[in-house]
Amino acid sequence: VRHMMETGKTVTEVSKEIDVPVSSIRSWKQQYGNSTEKSKLFVDMERLKQLEQQNRELQEENEILKKAMHFFTKNRD
Repeated sequence: VRHMMETGKTVTEVSKEIDVPVSSIRSWKQQYGNSTEKSKLFVDMERLKQLEQQNRELQEENEILKKAMHFFTKNRD
């Protein structure tokens, strides 16, 4: 299945190449083909969680800086 995804070959082409029935390859593709997509999705979700956390931290820092700027500029007047 990985070979098929990497090379872009069809089920029939891979079947002839490795001399395995098409039905077996289709079954494998159905069983294992989505696992790479799921793992990629999992990695993407982990990255999204990291970015969301980083975004929250930066927003908090930005609010602190805004308050500090307001405090220091207020004393100038």
